[in-house]
Amino acid sequence: MRLLILFLIISTVGAAGHDPRRASGQHRKSHESVFRFYQFPSHPNLTHLCQQRVYSGAGHAITWDAFASSARPSRLVAYYRRKLGNAGFIREGEGGRWSLPADAPHPERILEVSGVGTDNPSSQCEKRPPANSRAIILLSRMVSR
Repeated sequence: MRLLILFLIISTVGAAGHDPRRASGQHRKSHESVFRFYQFPSHPNLTHLCQQRVYSGAGHAITWDAFASSARPSRLVAYYRRKLGNAGFIREGEGGRWSLPADAPHPERILEVSGVGTDNPSSQCEKRPPANSRAIILLSRMVSR
């Protein structure tokens, strides 16, 4: 449900809050530094698809990054359950989502794992997942401006 809300916010706010330089990869960072920004552990062998930022009229900025992986979503969920535990975790199909902090009424950061082809904001990325990709990792963070 929260992914749907994030997708709706991104779709609604769209280009008004979109930073094309970041989305095109002109601000290249290592995967580790991107994951560090979201305060999540990285995973090896990922392909960065894009980063985007959207702004809401309520004064919030949502930054998100999408990565593709050749690992099955279930393997990524198992990896992140070992790293993050179950706090804030909700299983969604073959993937799942961590919304943290777990006890907050509105999460500040989210790590979501889903299968390639699942409807999510990564479909807005110009770069497509490599042919051997099985999963998408979507990181998002909301901050007040």
